[in-house]
Amino acid sequence: MRDFAALFLGIFSLSYGVCWAQQAPTHLPDAPDLSISKSANSDYARPTQEERFKSYLRQTYGVKSILEAGAHAGIAQARDHPSEWPQGAEGYADRFGSAMGEHAVRGTTEYLLADLLREDIRHVHCSHPCSVSRFKIAFENTFLARRGDDGHEAFSVARFIGPFSGGIVAVNTWYPAGSTGANIFREAGVSFGLRYIRNLIW
Repeated sequence: MRDFAALFLGIFSLSYGVCWAQQAPTHLPDAPDLSISKSANSDYARPTQEERFKSYLRQTYGVKSILEAGAHAGIAQARDHPSEWPQGAEGYADRFGSAMGEHAVRGTTEYLLADLLREDIRHVHCSHPCSVSRFKIAFENTFLARRGDDGHEAFSVARFIGPFSGGIVAVNTWYPAGSTGANIFREAGVSFGLRYIRNLIW
């Protein structure tokens, strides 16, 4: 897994460099929170570069992401996937490292694409009392994003491509030789599913 570790550090360094190489807009006010209130559409303000980067770190490398990677590794361990990796603690460590690597690729891809396409992919919370189904909110946080200066919700290209990018890099970098395109779709499917569950719980 040394190739994975080097790639992981490279991805993190790249995203950090890209963030601070860009000049943050000065005309936007600082947001009081990294998340957005569902009922605050009329008060929407696009996040600054610093706010976006902090949200990226939290969503990609935070405690919830570590728990999600643990669940991802557990599913792979139960399915004996990839079969070339051993079972037991050693195999779980390999699968956990792989899942964290996919998270790093997914999160960084989403971060860069969101910046390019002007998508706000911060997590959206429903204000209390919430009149919208938690299932609907979880779906929106999985596939939608705020766009434009008015913060209207629309399909998120970044959130859709991100899980596939993680699978593509994993299959072509640290997965055993002979892994096929089916593995990419399988990993993307697991990523979408776990993200939805994560959004539903939190």
